[in-house]
Amino acid sequence: MKMKLAKTGFKSPYDSDYDDDGPYEYNSGDDVENGNKESFIEKEAQKITEKGKAAYFKRGMFRCPYYTTKPKPRDGIYEHLMSHARGLSRSAQDIKTRAEHAALLKALGPI
Repeated sequence: MKMKLAKTGFKSPYDSDYDDDGPYEYNSGDDVENGNKESFIEKEAQKITEKGKAAYFKRGMFRCPYYTTKPKPRDGIYEHLMSHARGLSRSAQDIKTRAEHAALLKALGPI
């Protein structure tokens, strides 16, 4: 077994220094997981910051970029968008949804 692992370059999960749960870099197209969530948040926040707040303000209302079929929040107030992002960054079931809204919250932040 050790000879096969040595040839392939993979570490044995039975070694004491084996660490597969550490953070790693998110690459476009990867699934968002606990290990690369922080990297995903940084990259998404950077994209959002580059677009600017005006990109999320259409027809006189602020809208969440991740909810295209059902606009959230309905009233379009900036504080409600931040409240929506804060709530989903903590309680959404999907890791990617939590990370996207955490990035939105990080990038747009206070007015």
